[in-house]
Amino acid sequence: MDKFIRQTNEAVLDLLGNQILFSGLDEQKISMFIKYAAPVYLSIEEGQSFSLPNEYMHMICLVLSGSITIFSVNYDGSRSVIKYIPYGESSGIIYSMLEYYNTIFELKAKNNSEIMLINPDKIFVTDQKLCAIQHKIAVNLIAVQKRVLIEISEHLACLSQRSIKDKILKFLQISCEKTHSYELDLPFSREELANYLAVDRASLSRSLSELKKENIIIYKKNHIVVMDARSFKFQ
Repeated sequence: MDKFIRQTNEAVLDLLGNQILFSGLDEQKISMFIKYAAPVYLSIEEGQSFSLPNEYMHMICLVLSGSITIFSVNYDGSRSVIKYIPYGESSGIIYSMLEYYNTIFELKAKNNSEIMLINPDKIFVTDQKLCAIQHKIAVNLIAVQKRVLIEISEHLACLSQRSIKDKILKFLQISCEKTHSYELDLPFSREELANYLAVDRASLSRSLSELKKENIIIYKKNHIVVMDARSFKFQ
């Protein structure tokens, strides 16, 4: 445990300025809050998995650098993909879910990643000297939670499709609409994508091959190009 976690110092202030959670706050105000909150800093090497100890399960997770995937670990040891978090995004889903479900959560680093864990009490239990800063952070957190709810709805939209090919196409449609591009690099491995769509890997691979034969998509490893996007409507 000690080799992973240490107290955060002010060297990360520049990184925090780009976080949604601290949007609208200057470096001085961020520094004041960090000194008060005394968050925990977590470093995970590329490909490494890490299970959060119980005392950190309720905390808000910020990805300062790199990117991670969050899994829930089932009773039989199998894992379910919950969320992929790229750099600069805060994971309100950790804060909103972990206290209410007796679930083990695991973080896996897609590349070398630095993560900050903040106790939500430091935001919602106001301090007289920091109440304006805490209020701003709380408002930002609500915005993050709104985004999380949208992502949950998108996930459910994928899962509600009847066929595996329709699940894949719905996932691709949602992903392409976010970037306004018909090309994307999947943030998941093939196994993780199958997990995310609640299908087995062999069936996923077979359906991808069928979509490729039908000239709807082409792909090489994790890079996918949508060739037939008549049903995709960008806003």
